[in-house]
Amino acid sequence: MSKLVASTPFINVSIKIRPDHITGSYKVETAPAILRVTQPDTIINYQIVDSGEQNIVFNKNNPMTVTPSDNNQLSLPSVGITGKLLTFSDANSVAMTLKILLHFVDEKGVEFKHDPEVSNDPQR
Repeated sequence: MSKLVASTPFINVSIKIRPDHITGSYKVETAPAILRVTQPDTIINYQIVDSGEQNIVFNKNNPMTVTPSDNNQLSLPSVGITGKLLTFSDANSVAMTLKILLHFVDEKGVEFKHDPEVSNDPQR
């Protein structure tokens, strides 16, 4: 009799984007605001679920940057066909905080960024 292996953990992050009339750019909210990853080989999905009447997508040429860039924790990102989903995996083998910068573009070609954190907290 074989044992079933635990399935890959997923963390889905919802993104809401609205025009910020004060700064002239956009206000980005993520839920959860800060990710705490506790399991190894976790898949992280950032999904634009609400951008009002704006057609905002991830920048397909450069969807995200990470600091530290040489972290050996995050895979290369993949952007879904519609541009609304960004997926990558987190090895979560070292306790550290990763600063992620998400890159967006609106229908006029205006680029803007948002900076959520990923807190790696391996539970061993």
